[in-house]
Amino acid sequence: MNSSLRALLVLAALHGTACIVDTTDDTPCDPNPCATANRTVCVEEAGEARCLCDRGFIARPNGACEPVGPSNCAEHAGDASEPDDCLLSARPLSEGSGGARQQTIEPIGDYDFFQFTATARGVYKLSVKADAPLMPRVDVFDQGGLWLSSAEAPGQVELYFRARTSAPYFARLSHSPQDPSVAVGGYTLSLTPRGEDFHGNFAEDATPATDPYTSNPDPNYGRFEYPYDEDWFSFSGTQGRSYSLSFDPSLMLPVVAVYDGSNLRQPLFTDRNAELSFSVPASRTFFIVLYAPQGEEGSYAFKLFAN
Repeated sequence: MNSSLRALLVLAALHGTACIVDTTDDTPCDPNPCATANRTVCVEEAGEARCLCDRGFIARPNGACEPVGPSNCAEHAGDASEPDDCLLSARPLSEGSGGARQQTIEPIGDYDFFQFTATARGVYKLSVKADAPLMPRVDVFDQGGLWLSSAEAPGQVELYFRARTSAPYFARLSHSPQDPSVAVGGYTLSLTPRGEDFHGNFAEDATPATDPYTSNPDPNYGRFEYPYDEDWFSFSGTQGRSYSLSFDPSLMLPVVAVYDGSNLRQPLFTDRNAELSFSVPASRTFFIVLYAPQGEEGSYAFKLFAN
């Protein structure tokens, strides 16, 4: 890294349980920008450096890297996989039915952690089938310990998630805290890849919509690959122009939310109709976000027109 780039290093604000450093370099971890005490492990994620806790330390929800000990990584009697109550003691989980793990939640309050590798933009399904009276809950964490998603249900539960980067991920099995009873029991956990999610789920990896300023724009095709998938499209809006969306009536009709790139917390509007019209308040990037109304899977196609 040259001296001018080194001078531009900016330590980003703490992000979940790890921090991001934008180095704008092809080798963001060389030299290592991670200098915070107990957080000097540098990994590259989407071209940026991310600082993780040192070996022997574990990330906590408040962002601190604590030494591993009984309070944050318990050891106790149980099945043959113990100890496995934290990320650092996670057991490997392979893809497919041949890699399924059969274990137990025991004693009361037990956690079982598993580690697997996921590919950027890949969609994965974690399936848990439990013995009564266990009510299984599965949580997913990224390589820095940042919580991503969870699902729970009596008897059997499925969790779908999309990997944002190619990296190790972690799954945690437990008895649901929503169940007022205390329970232990056996379960089977399996990991199934579902292929690549073609359109991004966030503004930073949104798909550019086909040019709306032509007389007959090409259609934008997509599919919701898993329950509650979102597909993000971007376009360059011009102040004073109006726009319209036209959906193929022979395919699924998604719910539409349009966001101003300057405010991704509150949509400009949300609607569900085969034909939609809207205007934009300024000349900048805007986002069209599509999702299925009941979380179902299915295909869609739409055209975006600038009127």
